[in-house]
Formats: sequence, C-alpha cells, structure tokens
Amino acid sequence: MVVVCAVNGCRPKTATRPLALPAASSPSTDGRAVAADGGLFSRIDQELRLGQQRRMSSDRNAAWQIMHGVICYGSDLQIETPDAGTVGALSYMLGGGSVRGFELQPGDLLPDGSMRGVKARLEPGSYEGQGHVDQWIAILAMAGVPRETPIRIGDEMATVEAFARQAQYDVSRNVLDEYSWTLIALTHYFPDQPRWTAWGDYAVSWEDLVAQELEKDLDSSPCGGTHRMAGIVAALRARQRLGLPDSPVWDRAAERVDRLLAHVESTRLADGTLSAYYFAKPGRTNDLGAQLAGSGHVFEFCALALPDERLTEAWVQMAARRICDLLEATRDQDLDCGALYHALHGLKVYRQRLARISPAT
Repeated sequence: MVVVCAVNGCRPKTATRPLALPAASSPSTDGRAVAADGGLFSRIDQELRLGQQRRMSSDRNAAWQIMHGVICYGSDLQIETPDAGTVGALSYMLGGGSVRGFELQPGDLLPDGSMRGVKARLEPGSYEGQGHVDQWIAILAMAGVPRETPIRIGDEMATVEAFARQAQYDVSRNVLDEYSWTLIALTHYFPDQPRWTAWGDYAVSWEDLVAQELEKDLDSSPCGGTHRMAGIVAALRARQRLGLPDSPVWDRAAERVDRLLAHVESTRLADGTLSAYYFAKPGRTNDLGAQLAGSGHVFEFCALALPDERLTEAWVQMAARRICDLLEATRDQDLDCGALYHALHGLKVYRQRLARISPAT
C-alpha cells in the first residue's frame, strides 16, 4: 500500500467529501480498572504496522511531514529519495541528505568549550520547516535518538548532543516564548540537569520553563494546547524521577494535568470517541481527518500523562479503539501528517506503557 500524507498542519481543514466512520468496535462502558484487552493490543499493533507502510519521499514531502513520521517510527521510518533509493529517514537527513525544510547549521561555541552547538532554521507557522522552537530536537528525543548520534552539516560533523546543548543554551533567547518542545528535548537528553546557565549568563530551570507554559492559553495554542501539555508532562515526570521538592509551580502543573485528564474523560462522546475539538469542548465532525487530529492529539496526551494504574480503565481502552477505527476509516486517504502520526504515536506510547506493566501483553 502506497499512501502519502497531505501537506497541511495540525489545524482542521474542510473535507473534500464526507467519510463514514465504522460502527464502534466494541460497546462503551464506564467501568474502571478492567483487565487489559489483548484484542486491543493486536489492533494497535496492526494499525502501527499499516501506518508504517505509508510512504513519503524527499521529493514530494517536506521535513515537517517526514519529521512527524519520525515521532512515531524513529529510525525505522523509511522514505524514498532520488539519490539513495529507499532509506531510513533519520540516517538520510542527519547524514546530510536534502529534504526541503530541514536546514541545520553550526551554532555557538558552547561556554565550556567542549563543542560547537547545532542550530535548526526556525520558520514560525511553517508546514515545511521547523515551525516551533526546538521542534526538531524534541522529535529526536521523542523518537529516542541517542545523543551520540552523528550529524553531518556540509563538510562538518556534530552530534545530537550538540543540537540539544544548543537548545539548552538558547532558552534565554527564545524568540517565540514557547518552551513545550524545549522541555521535551531537555528532560530527555539531560535528565539529571534541572538547572543550568543559558545565554547571557541567565540561570534557568525546568521549573522556570513550566511556569512560562502555564501562563499560555491552551485553546489558542497550536493543536489545542496538547503539545504544551506534553512538555509539562515530560517535566513533571523528570521532576518525579529526581525527587525535586514541591513548589507552587509544580503543584499547578500537576493540577492542570489532572484537571485535563478528568475533562477528557467527562467530555468523550457516547461511543467513547474523544472530542474533535481538543480540550475546548466536546463534539465530533464529519471530517474524519479533523476528527483524527483532535482525538489523536488528545489521546496522545492521555497516553503520556495517565498514571500506570489508570491505563486499563475502560474509557481509555475505548478511546484507543476509536483511534484505531478512525485510522481504519482513513486508511486509503491522504492524511495530514500531524494528525496521522500524533495519533499513531499515542497508540505506540500507550502500547509500550501497557507492555511494561503487563509484560504478557
């Protein structure tokens, strides 16, 4: 099966024709702490396999689309190229291959003198290049790319660590005042460094960045604020691992996550589908691409944020089934890459977390 991704961002678009959603794959229930559903695991595995069969190419697709595929499939994502045939997307792009919108350049000589950083060109609002501050390095973090991975920039060589160190150094000169992707990257690559000195000799911490993110309005944020919340969840997890002390900022962050999880559960539709409108309001749309964008992003947040003991709650399993139903209904359609791969990534995270707490699944 060769199906490509549509050139669009996270925003819903008007469907060219309505698509019929299949009937719910199993009845909804409000029961809690039900047994993990082996049939659901098989269904998720199937959708992940089929999603990986969608093909992108460096000629037809831009970096924004391909990097969204990397979020879910990491180094396993294959793309077609004019000069190297079918290759791993990451090895091609980090090895200096040409992909529209993927523009890296040498950065600053970092303060300790150990390395020169790596910068990515920022194109705010772009659906070809890096549209958000630190989006690329955060995607590498989400894909689990090791920090010693080499990066070729022209005739020079660098590493993913240099890319992440530049993001850490640049926090104090963030031109868009957005830190969600930064938090995802820094808590992954430097999990034992909650405080550091940034450009201009500014003392910065994860907590400082979370405080900034908490001031942002979710409904007016990209993708309904789900990426902001993913950054906050990453920071909360990192803080928990290190046993950092309580503070009003951390308390507010945890309260917001809990409140949104309760909101998602309470606003799901009768058949278990999560809202097409992110956190803003309940509801569905006849545009299944837009439905997948909203439901998929919100499910990804749930997969990241829910505590282990809640992963098998009936409403969560039903939400996962409905994401699978949406993917099945749109299997032969060109899809927005943000909608497609964030939904698939949510399923992957959910599946991986379930496997850790229920090894037999």
